[in-house]
Amino acid sequence: MYKKIVISVITASFLMASNVSVAEDGKRYDKSVTWKNVVRVNYKPGKRDEALKIISDYYRPATEKAKTPGPEVVMELQTGDYDLLVVWHMEGGVNDLTWEKGPHGKAWRSALNDIAGGEDKAQAIIEKYISYVDNADNDIALVR
Repeated sequence: MYKKIVISVITASFLMASNVSVAEDGKRYDKSVTWKNVVRVNYKPGKRDEALKIISDYYRPATEKAKTPGPEVVMELQTGDYDLLVVWHMEGGVNDLTWEKGPHGKAWRSALNDIAGGEDKAQAIIEKYISYVDNADNDIALVR
């Protein structure tokens, strides 16, 4: 038992020391890259047009009203496993992932509430849109 503990401590010390040297020698990407959030959505059969109408009638106008950044790329896919591909620029890089609900999200939701005629109506629109989604994937991409 004692021998296992000593081996574990030695191994942990070695790993910590090697991580320090990697960190000192490693390359940081802070200023030389941008980060993107890539979202792929597949709608339930027959719900694609209704989902895209919600985006057109509510989500895009809310983005404009809130003056929040919209997606960089929106592609309505005609073949493959997904119906929609959306690419968002991550203004704060990977730090954007640390927000539960960031300032842009709050402003956007407030604008959606106004456009929809109140918070309850906006929530109903969001829930309706979500009900049209069969599945979705979300990936974070590094652009050099």
